[in-house]
Amino acid sequence: MQHFTNYSMDYKRYLRIQWRLEWFYDFHPESFDDIPPEQKKLLQETFLYDAPDEGYPESLRDFYDEKISNNKTLHKEMLLAVDALYKVAGAGGVG
Repeated sequence: MQHFTNYSMDYKRYLRIQWRLEWFYDFHPESFDDIPPEQKKLLQETFLYDAPDEGYPESLRDFYDEKISNNKTLHKEMLLAVDALYKVAGAGGVG
């Protein structure tokens, strides 16, 4: 099976990962402390799993389109950070 970081990040994949990270943060927040701080910050700023209500974008689709969609380097960094989180938690891959 191909490693998930080799896949592209479209909006549908972004939403799936974002939902999983929100769930994971609700039930296993300590795992986020076991990845490098720069990866944790990247996940917080791009997937918004712990954003306060007043800091959450009005439209997640607009946020994705404006900040993430056309930045392939950012996609790779985001997926590598998710991979690091899943590895430290023993959760396998996002796929």
